[in-house]
Amino acid sequence: MKALQDLTNTEKARLLYDLFPAEIPLFLDDLTKVCEDLKVRKEAYLKEWECSFINFDYWFSLAENTADILKRQTFNMKKSSKVFSDQLFFMDTSFFVNDRIAKYADRRSKNEKFKIAVNLLYYP
Repeated sequence: MKALQDLTNTEKARLLYDLFPAEIPLFLDDLTKVCEDLKVRKEAYLKEWECSFINFDYWFSLAENTADILKRQTFNMKKSSKVFSDQLFFMDTSFFVNDRIAKYADRRSKNEKFKIAVNLLYYP
């Protein structure tokens, strides 16, 4: 096994899935809701946007791309760590999804070990 600092984003996601397969469908459902909320409340989010690192239009496009992937692949992502990691954690959408998985672990997940694993993998 590779050292933590040598894992790619895709490998981290696959490992997280393999360690916590029951948590991934919950995360995917939450991610779908977040994408839908961003679309419905786009103007409100735009007015409140304060991130200087990335502009809102780009963030919104990442959310839309993520939503498209979820529409096509959610069923398969719930069944396969490879599909989950390859679809969401390889391209630019990974910026958005990494942020969302960290926030999901911090704010919504009830699984303390999952929270620790996300911190370990995404905040080394």
